[in-house]
Amino acid sequence: MQFHYALVDDLMTGPEFEAKVEAQITACGDLIDEQTAAMLVVRDAGRQHLKIRDLAGRSSLVLFFARLLSVTPPHTFTRKDGSEGLVSTMTVGDESGRAEVTLWDERAEGAAELEVGEVFEIIAKRSERRAGEFTLMALQKAACEIRCQVPQPVQEGEDAPPELVVRLLALEQPRTFSRRDGTTGEMVGALIGTEAGTARLVCWYPPLLDGFSAGEVIKLVGATRNRRSEKPEYLISETGEITATDQEVTVPMTSLSALVPDQTFSVSGTVRAIHPAREFVTRNGDRSWVRNLIIGDQETEVPVVLWGDHALLGISVGEDLSLYHLSARNGRSGSLELSAGWGSVVVTPAPPPEEVTLSGTVIVTGAGTFLDTDDGRYLLTDGAPHGREVEMTGVLQGYRLTPVSTRLLVPDYDAVKERIKRLIDD
Repeated sequence: MQFHYALVDDLMTGPEFEAKVEAQITACGDLIDEQTAAMLVVRDAGRQHLKIRDLAGRSSLVLFFARLLSVTPPHTFTRKDGSEGLVSTMTVGDESGRAEVTLWDERAEGAAELEVGEVFEIIAKRSERRAGEFTLMALQKAACEIRCQVPQPVQEGEDAPPELVVRLLALEQPRTFSRRDGTTGEMVGALIGTEAGTARLVCWYPPLLDGFSAGEVIKLVGATRNRRSEKPEYLISETGEITATDQEVTVPMTSLSALVPDQTFSVSGTVRAIHPAREFVTRNGDRSWVRNLIIGDQETEVPVVLWGDHALLGISVGEDLSLYHLSARNGRSGSLELSAGWGSVVVTPAPPPEEVTLSGTVIVTGAGTFLDTDDGRYLLTDGAPHGREVEMTGVLQGYRLTPVSTRLLVPDYDAVKERIKRLIDD
């Protein structure tokens, strides 16, 4: 009974909880046991069991049923105060999704007694660092069925093919990390694609990727599959090898009409509508941005949410986009939407560049900054003052202009009047 009381100990005292449990048993004519009565009291208090897909919320504790999919052996670590601790991680799932639950110290000691495939009733605390991760508070075996496939154990040597040919879709900047012994190292992340789909690549020795850029096809030798990652992820260290290859790799795209929630997809489509980017402050106090757009193909249209730097890309209505490694989910309205955040890639068509010199008026809109000329309108990759007449020299790709130099022009008022007259007549 203490197991369930932990969920409502902020709402009532222990004696009050016990009294409510006894009242439930009496109301049911002594036909239910103490555990079932305790669950009813928790439900009546508004702390009912959730599906894993619904665990995101404001309450600090969550209660759910899940099947144990995997559990790591406990290992020791040293805290900042010099004391030793014990930690283990288990992956659990139900028919709606998966979650990682961390076991600390005495709870980690019992990790070896947990059996993969068993169903548990779990009380956990949400992680403040990463969404979808939780700290175990309590668990007990549950007499219910969870339909969730248990992954088969990976045999040694089967983590990844000896050679993996992939297309490099995006390459991040190297990052510094701290090892447990206090030393530092460098790593670089990338998004790769194969005929099977997309995956993350973590390279623990950045020089292996020196000289390569997005779009190239490369061959990985000695990469291993990250067993702890729910989504496909490969690891490669200095003992591995990365070389260029002339093999062709086509990353599959999913039709917009075939999308389903809670999975990762790569799609392409035409921008049908776009809203201005909005700035917000993250929970960590950092500045970030979000932008909403709608893409469509011949069959349907789907909302897309761009997060972070993706929201600042120069994108306009009518432009064709290729988007890789996006998460599909049900939005606030209940309809399906795609989310492009960390790890996603947004690619716009890149026609052959040409050096040009163009003159026109700078127009700043919610969809971006444009140079309006007599021949058309060009999307500027850099900002410029609204309403100014300028002459820009830069690199033009399609209708996207990257300025190299800008010169302010003295307005030709007669020409301005003529352009206004043409606009009115049209």
